[in-house]
Amino acid sequence: KAGWYDGGSIIIAILLVVSVSALSNFKQSRQFDKLSKESSNIRVEVLRDGRRQHVSIFDVVVGDIVFLKIGDQVPADGLFLDGHSLKVDESSMTGESDHIDIDEANNPFLISGTKVTDGYGRMVVTSVGMNTSWGQMMSSVSRDLDEETPLQRRLNKLTSYIGKVGLLVASLVLVVLLVRYFTL
Repeated sequence: KAGWYDGGSIIIAILLVVSVSALSNFKQSRQFDKLSKESSNIRVEVLRDGRRQHVSIFDVVVGDIVFLKIGDQVPADGLFLDGHSLKVDESSMTGESDHIDIDEANNPFLISGTKVTDGYGRMVVTSVGMNTSWGQMMSSVSRDLDEETPLQRRLNKLTSYIGKVGLLVASLVLVVLLVRYFTL
C-alpha cells in the first residue's frame, strides 16, 4: 500500500532537478541579454534644435552636432567641426594602435566606434547605423550571434553537471529501493 511513496518521491526529485536546471538556464539567458542591452546603451551629448541634450547613441541622427571628450566613443561617422588637440584610437577599425590626430585641415573624418583618447571637439554626424564604416564592416563579416561566451559555457557545464548528479542520485535511490523491495 505504501510502496508508491518511494517511487513518487523519486519522480518528484527528477522533475525538481530538471525544472531547476531549466529555470536556471532561462534566468541566466535573460540576465545576460539585459546586461548586454544596458552596456551597449551609451549616452552622448549632442546639440539638437539649438540646445544641448544627452541622448542614446542609438538616437543620434544625421545633422546632430556631437560633443566629444576624452573617453567618449564616437557614435557615428562625421566631420570634425572644432576643438582642441583631438586624438582618437582607431584600433577597433584599422588594427593600428597609433592614435590619430583629428583637425579640420589634414584629417577631419571621425569614424564610428573609435574612442577619443585626448582633447575635445565637436563633430557633425554624416552617417548612422549600417551606413557608417563600422556598420558596413560588421555587415560584411558574418558572425554567429548564438555563439556562447566563456561564462555561458561554464554556467551551462555547471548546470549540466548538477542535472547529471541529481539524476545519478535519483537512479541510485531507485535501484536501492527496488533491491530492498524485491529482497524483503
